[in-house]
Amino acid sequence: MNRIPPLKSIRAFEATARHLSFSRAADELCVTQSAVSHQVRALEDFLGKKLLVRNGKRVSLTVEGDTFQSVVGDCFSRMASVTDHLIGKQKVSLRIMTQTSVASEWLVARLHDFNTAYPDVITRLDTFVMANSFDANDYDVLIGAWPAPEGFVTRKLRDGRWYPVCAPTVYDQIDPHDPASLLDWPLYSTEEGADWTLWMQHQGLRPPATIDIRHYNLALISARAAVDGFGVALSNDLVADRLVRVGDLIPLKQFSYSLPWGQYYVHYRSDRHNKSQTAAFTEWLEAVARA
Repeated sequence: MNRIPPLKSIRAFEATARHLSFSRAADELCVTQSAVSHQVRALEDFLGKKLLVRNGKRVSLTVEGDTFQSVVGDCFSRMASVTDHLIGKQKVSLRIMTQTSVASEWLVARLHDFNTAYPDVITRLDTFVMANSFDANDYDVLIGAWPAPEGFVTRKLRDGRWYPVCAPTVYDQIDPHDPASLLDWPLYSTEEGADWTLWMQHQGLRPPATIDIRHYNLALISARAAVDGFGVALSNDLVADRLVRVGDLIPLKQFSYSLPWGQYYVHYRSDRHNKSQTAAFTEWLEAVARA
């Protein structure tokens, strides 16, 4: 008896399990959603096991489905790698999703070094602010303060310390030895004031009766607002790096603290055909972040 299921059914299941979506699997395989569903059911009948749980538009893996996917996904990844080698394919794509501030102020300026070191890897960089704005399964690598999606391996890029930054004109009017002197200026917040409240607690300061907090949705925008010389922002090395290097901002690292939700991570998939390129990128990224 042939113990290997039909390849069509395996392909349909692998794509559906990877995307956790029949519609996305259908788009990838260029067939209808009903065709994908039919093939997955045929595979389940062959195995005599339920592999997927369908709840409206949501799809999840059963224990048996997760076990089967781990093997099937690895087999497909190996076949893709061998195929690329045999046909002499020169370029492998790497899809990277990064928080906007990190991409704009830190990663983009360094990505050329990776592209030079690995000319056979095509990096495709997208940016978003919120983790719920995109489908993590569409990407190989995620960089930001987002939580780890299911199926991704996580590493911390480095321990992030946040500190006030201000323009040189503001720096000349504050006392660099007294954190309370910053409270005379408008404070730019990206966390509805919670970031500055924690900062004051770490500095042993009581919030003044009147305090001018101005709100932004991005650390990048907050830092750039500080460049104009009218207030003080909280930032970190990944966001403020370029503005500090060119002299637009002065970092007050003597007043730094650890913001609980301000740690940056790299999340990556290790079960795809480009896993060797993904590993190379994440290792390079960690080395650059440490430096």
